[in-house]
Amino acid sequence: MRRRLPSIGALTAFEAAARHLSITRAAAELALTESAVSRQISLLEEQLGVRLFHRIKKRISLTRAGAMYGERVMQTIERIERDTQEVMGHEGGGVVLEIAALPTVGSQWLVPRLASFYDGQPGATVHVSARSTRFFFSESALDGALYFGAPDWPGAGVDHLFDEVLLPVGSPALLRGAASLGPRDIVGCRLLHLMTRPEAWRQWCAAAGLADVNVMRGPRFEIQSMLISAACAGLGVALLPRFLIGDQLRSGKLRVLSDLAVRSEGSYYFAYPVENAGDPALAIFRAWLQAQTESLRKQTRASDAAPAARGLSSRPGKARTAVPRGRAG
Repeated sequence: MRRRLPSIGALTAFEAAARHLSITRAAAELALTESAVSRQISLLEEQLGVRLFHRIKKRISLTRAGAMYGERVMQTIERIERDTQEVMGHEGGGVVLEIAALPTVGSQWLVPRLASFYDGQPGATVHVSARSTRFFFSESALDGALYFGAPDWPGAGVDHLFDEVLLPVGSPALLRGAASLGPRDIVGCRLLHLMTRPEAWRQWCAAAGLADVNVMRGPRFEIQSMLISAACAGLGVALLPRFLIGDQLRSGKLRVLSDLAVRSEGSYYFAYPVENAGDPALAIFRAWLQAQTESLRKQTRASDAAPAARGLSSRPGKARTAVPRGRAG
C-alpha cells in the first residue's frame, strides 16, 4: 500500500513557517520565494485535508491542528537531521552514542574525561548535547542522559553516579587575608543561589546552627556555570560542589571559605532507555562512567579528610528538602 507521506519540501516549509509564524522569514531561511513557501503549505493542507494556519491579511497563526502537527514535525525533522549527520560521520561500523548532560556538568566534568573513553574505544564517537529537563527517550534519538535529582526516570534504567556535597566558595578578596570565614561572616556576605537548589542556603545555615538568617536574599542563577561566574566575579558567596570548580580553585579565582559542607538530597545519575540495557556500546559507556565516578569519589574522600588532617572543623550536613525533579545543574 502506498504510504501517505508529505514531501520533505512541504514539511520543511510548514515547519519553518510554524516556527517563525511568518512566511517572509520562512522564505528567507529556506532561500525560497514567499510564493513557493505558500504553495508548499497549501499543497500540504490539501493532502492532509486540514487547515494548518489562520490567515489574516499578511499575518498567519497556527490552528489547533497546526500547532500539534508543527511540534511533531519539528521533532521529526530534528531527528532526521541528527541521524543524517550521524551517518555522514560514521566510519567503518564504529560505535556512536548520543548522550545528554546537564550544561555545567557536561562541560566541566563529562567532556574533559572523554579522552580516556576514546583511549579504550578508539573507534567510538560520543555526541554530547545539553539538556536541562527530563524527556521521554521514546521521543528522542538519545542513548542516555546524565542528570541530577532522584532515581525515578519513567521508562528508563538508572545508574547512581555520585552525591553532591556543597561548600561555600567565593572570591579570595572576601577572606581579607584570613584562612577561612566563620558562619556569621559568610551569611553576612551577599548569598548567591542556584534556582534548582532553593533550599541549599537554608540547609547550610541549619548545619551551622544559624536560625535567624534570611536565607532567601540574594540573586538567583539558572545553571551552575552562571553561579560559578558570579562567585568568581566577587558578587558574593555560592554553595558549589568541589568537582565543578577544580580549575577555579587551582587558579585562585575561587577559595573555599569554610569546610562546613552540606550534602544535597538529590544525586547525579545516568539514565538510559530500559529496552537498551543490553546494548554492548551502552554497557561499555556505563562501565566507563562508573570507573570515572569511583575516581571522583576517592578524590572527594581525600578532600573531606584534609580538614581533619589540618586540625580544622568539618561538619557535613544532610539536606532535608528534595531538589525539584527534572531540572538542571
